[in-house]
Amino acid sequence: MKRFPWLKMRKKTEPELPLQPPMWFGNQSNGEYFHFATQRDRKTRKLILERADENARRIGIDRRDFLASAMGMVTTLFVLNEVSACSSSGKSSSGGGNLAKDSGADAKYRVDPEGMYDEQLACHLVGGNEFIFDIQTHWFSKEDISTFPAYLNSFPGLFDLTTEDNYILDIFCKSDTSMVALSAWPSLACTGTTTTNCGLPLSNATNVASRDRINGLVKGTKRVLSHCQIMAQDANGIDGQLQIMEQMAQSGIAAWKLYPGFILPEAFTMDDPRGRAVIEKGIALGVPLFCVHKGLPIGPFFDTMGGNHPREIGVVAKDYPQAKFIIYHSAITTGYASTNEAPPEGPFDPSETDPKGTNALIRSLIDNGIGPNQNVYAEVGSALNQVLKDPTVAAHFFGKLMKYVGTDNVCWGTDCIIYGSPQQFIEPFRKLSIPQSMQDQFGYPPLDDAQKAKIFGLNAAKPYGVDPDEKRCKLESCGVEAMRQRMDEELGPRRWVFDQPNGPKTHEEYIEQAEASMKLGRPG
Repeated sequence: MKRFPWLKMRKKTEPELPLQPPMWFGNQSNGEYFHFATQRDRKTRKLILERADENARRIGIDRRDFLASAMGMVTTLFVLNEVSACSSSGKSSSGGGNLAKDSGADAKYRVDPEGMYDEQLACHLVGGNEFIFDIQTHWFSKEDISTFPAYLNSFPGLFDLTTEDNYILDIFCKSDTSMVALSAWPSLACTGTTTTNCGLPLSNATNVASRDRINGLVKGTKRVLSHCQIMAQDANGIDGQLQIMEQMAQSGIAAWKLYPGFILPEAFTMDDPRGRAVIEKGIALGVPLFCVHKGLPIGPFFDTMGGNHPREIGVVAKDYPQAKFIIYHSAITTGYASTNEAPPEGPFDPSETDPKGTNALIRSLIDNGIGPNQNVYAEVGSALNQVLKDPTVAAHFFGKLMKYVGTDNVCWGTDCIIYGSPQQFIEPFRKLSIPQSMQDQFGYPPLDDAQKAKIFGLNAAKPYGVDPDEKRCKLESCGVEAMRQRMDEELGPRRWVFDQPNGPKTHEEYIEQAEASMKLGRPG
């Protein structure tokens, strides 16, 4: 294979590119939580680099060229299969929840080992032409948070990396993503006379302006939809937030974004008076789509047993059948920095009295009579980081979501650009499978190409009112797509491979960030 121009064009004075697999196996954080690399992560990374070195020598190319190629991704997935198959205990190889005997020994990524040595075959294996609709993406504005220096300083470096320019490059020029929903993070809201020590990291006005700016690169493409962040827990009361909803509904927003577990100043639940007021206002305004952060505890920021727990989702789904609820992260849990507990993403156990993570969401739906493919959707952003490094855990995760939430209601999202390019998640998911043994034992639907296409974008297109065929036709004339094609021709593809996540890299950085965050206080 020819060397990628983007590798050849680097100056000798530039820092040497890291020798990394195309999937991240180090400490990980999206700025909200911190998860230590486990012993299994470190072992897997070592095995991938050793196998990549062997394969690169076999075909006579540089190791970095090999890892940057599709052969590097195939090698990574092949090693993940080997590591998963070597797990012989009654638990998942990631250390997650208890798994029944023979509950996934043959779960694997479907990759031909010859793809480790054949670039053309490897490109075919990890390539695809799906309509990919990423309904959880972010960039942040330092200007929007400039009056809130404590918040700005609590995420050192993050706001310098997650800019609009990098957003365009990572999402549209370094991945196969077709369209996105642009979402925000929570913060103390600026309302009424509160104008300092407040502000969203991406304000609702900036979100809409960014949407229009990116879509305006070629009129009519509309690759970006915008969410409106509503802070129902605002100290000034719910009335100001309802007024924001009335104002933003006129700007063409696609959905409302909520963080019930955010404790500054006080968490709420979707079924308390504040949550219900937001739901009823959204329905009245003709935008009955609510994207709700559940699970993924954000350290000291979040009330993990109250507003962050999904127990009330089934309640509001039952009470408001005309509304649609997209549960961000599918309510998955993650390891706390102090204990590094792995997410308990084994099969759903109906007899479990206190289920965690995704199983807690499933329990809420069952207890309230919400069946598959009704008005609750599961979004997988940041959950992908937790499950894709173990095909057994990933098979359980997607299998139970399809079974209980519905094959039409599992939706793609990545939480990028906090993690960099979403391509690192797209390619592994294309090759994930649920073996027949797990389908028979747990009643999981098959995860075939048709179902993956639905999860990648067709499922989310329905609640968002998007016509995938129309969007795909217009992408050909999109200015950003033309820029991507030009960069591919001049620089070569797969420019994302050695990019590192944008969140904290060390526990010390995360602790410093968390301590600064806890000093935010209330609006002044």
